[in-house]
Amino acid sequence: MGDSKDAQSLAADRILAIARALNIQPPQPTDSGQEIPPEFIARLRQVLLTDPSIPKPNPTVSLWQEPAHPTLAAIQSPTLPSLTDFIVIGSGVTGCSVTKSLLENPASGPSPGAPPHVTVLEARTLVSGATGRNGGHFVSPAGHYYETMSKRHGEEAAKDISRFSILNVQRIMSLVRELDPKLAEECELRDVVKITAAIDQDTWKDFMSSLSAFRKAIPEHQTYHRTTNAEEMEQKWDLKGCHGSIEHMSGAVWPYRLVTGIFERLLAQYPYNLSIETNTPATAIEYAVPDASSFPGSEYKYKVTTPRGVIYTKQIVHCTNGHAAHLLLPLTGRLHPFRGTMSVQKAPASLDNMGGDRSWSAVFPTTLDAKTGLYTEGLFYLQQNVKTGDIWLGTERSNIFETIQGDDTYVSKEGYEPVRDFLPKFFSRWPKGAKSDLKAIWTGIQGHTSDGLPMIGRLPDYLTGRPGSDGEWFAGGYSGYGMDKAWMSGEAAAKMIAGEGVPEWLPKCFLITEDRMHNRLTVEKTIAKWVSLARTGHW
Repeated sequence: MGDSKDAQSLAADRILAIARALNIQPPQPTDSGQEIPPEFIARLRQVLLTDPSIPKPNPTVSLWQEPAHPTLAAIQSPTLPSLTDFIVIGSGVTGCSVTKSLLENPASGPSPGAPPHVTVLEARTLVSGATGRNGGHFVSPAGHYYETMSKRHGEEAAKDISRFSILNVQRIMSLVRELDPKLAEECELRDVVKITAAIDQDTWKDFMSSLSAFRKAIPEHQTYHRTTNAEEMEQKWDLKGCHGSIEHMSGAVWPYRLVTGIFERLLAQYPYNLSIETNTPATAIEYAVPDASSFPGSEYKYKVTTPRGVIYTKQIVHCTNGHAAHLLLPLTGRLHPFRGTMSVQKAPASLDNMGGDRSWSAVFPTTLDAKTGLYTEGLFYLQQNVKTGDIWLGTERSNIFETIQGDDTYVSKEGYEPVRDFLPKFFSRWPKGAKSDLKAIWTGIQGHTSDGLPMIGRLPDYLTGRPGSDGEWFAGGYSGYGMDKAWMSGEAAAKMIAGEGVPEWLPKCFLITEDRMHNRLTVEKTIAKWVSLARTGHW
């Protein structure tokens, strides 16, 4: 009982400290929509200001991670390195991209032509976070999402984001095939047609308006998408209950095998320059130049504490996404965890295996009930395993106060129903009256930002909470769309770290700037965003 009170007291102290540090004010009310109970806003604030923690040690079991990589899943050096040029925290797509880019860039090393030493820290087993728990889609939402982006971020930013999203999908798929055809086979990388279906008439109207705006704004991609109307959906795609769809070429992959496979090849290529330390969370970071009598020079200015010992490093790259605020206290509430649910279901014999040529999404209005707290994500995303025919389906439906937190050790009670009931309603060839055969269900933690855009770049000391710190970097905050942004975001961060500046292909609205941090990426904006969804039905 005493321990519980102590824990609650510490949590409350943290919330008060963050609120004071960030000078948080209540969100401004709007004039339209349903009335929001004050207790809803108060509880939302409390949840957003709660420590996202390091990843929990006993997560739900993701079938992407079964079987575990035979040599890398729990890899550790016999002795933790005491010195390293870079520490990369997090081993997902972004952490892998940053690591690969730093090792391959001559400008990153301590001397000309010498690659740097990079240490990857992972709190659990390798690739056990969001990358090892997601839907496995390389897909750009640019067509049906363009108009929303334009309204939120401006026309030029929407163009940049759309081009970057499409380029990233092409880049990662080409890179894997060029890196090693065997890896492409191991991770079941394949080109598929992505069918994004509108479940209701209003969503379909929004799709067509957005696609028209996209085609006018980005003429080089005018033929990137095709459309199918309601009358043709069942005949062409064997889908029912849809008002139409937008289609484009995309990719599907086994994400865990993809990233572990790249790390495996990096270790073979750089055996003396890469250390991967799993089950080794970074629990504390101190910025201080070490005593010259203990270490040569003053380059290793960061002390990173782990349960296995201390490492000194020159620079740190945070690739921890939804868990980032645990080590970066001032990011609390600006970037918050968001829990999604994934499942695997056995397909009936009547349903052909279409995993080699298509994948699907179904879109409908997102809702948030301020009285009950029930949040329903207006999206299902699914692919079919090309070998087994099993269907991998993801969405989220739960109490909002369970959704906005960093605990992936359980599935909410509301989370089972949508994944269990959706497929028979979606596929025309699903046997009438037959239920889904659920083989597994799990959760994963995404990272969402106040403005819905990733954060890329150097962290100023007011975001680290470490005065004088100038060697900490961040790449993450993909707000649910990471597979079309994470790889090249990691490459961009590595180029900036190496002193090459911001790549011209990176959307400037992704950058960590003072204006964005003070005016658009704030706790108040995050609260207002969720309140707006509850009040009006949209952000």
